[in-house]
Amino acid sequence: MQTPPREDFQGIANLKRQFGVDFRLIARDTCFLTSSVATVRKHQPAHHVYASKKLSDRRVGWVYREAYALALSGKYLESLARFDEVIRLEPAYVHAWNQKGLCNYFLGRYASAIHCFDKASALDSRYVESHNNKGCTLQRLDEFDVAIECFDAAESIQAGLFEISNNKAISLIALGDFTAALTCTDRCISAHGVNWSVYALRSLCFLALGEISEGLFDLRLAEKFDRGNKHVLALLDVFSRAAMS
Repeated sequence: MQTPPREDFQGIANLKRQFGVDFRLIARDTCFLTSSVATVRKHQPAHHVYASKKLSDRRVGWVYREAYALALSGKYLESLARFDEVIRLEPAYVHAWNQKGLCNYFLGRYASAIHCFDKASALDSRYVESHNNKGCTLQRLDEFDVAIECFDAAESIQAGLFEISNNKAISLIALGDFTAALTCTDRCISAHGVNWSVYALRSLCFLALGEISEGLFDLRLAEKFDRGNKHVLALLDVFSRAAMS
């Protein structure tokens, strides 16, 4: 069962009360899940590599690719069944546990998703994706404070990842630590991971800090990355009203 929304987070409450911004909606669309080891890290423990001499390996690889393709096409229930088969054949296949968690996430089964990410982390404590994805799931459960612990764990394994810094910034904004959130977005920009979400998050920080012109500058950059984005358009209206007050 999903945790009821909590209104005691300072950042969420302040943005709603002062500017009418529902940060939870923005957080859902700016969080980055990670699925492929190739996209986020070089570390790959030996037990993730399957020797061709094992008859089950070819079957595992074939079923995994099928499950992954189903997930990419949005067929999460079918994909779950195939990932379950992969795990039955290779219970220690960390990538399969992570992918199963992502399927559960997209189905709104957050408790099951967290179980899968925890299983992946138990199999490999240095598996960045599982820490990050658990943090994103906790954010959906309105547990922004606990989510930071997951992003910190991911950063301790591999610092400088755009996805982790971006996601940590989301939690920090929710908690009202806007200055620290800006530092995280600075790291995103340093990692050349800029897109509309980074600049939108920065604009919210500046808005909350009363620095309207700086926030509007970043929001215009967000608009350049994704013209017509509903969150950016809504925030432009917020900044327009804030500038006139």
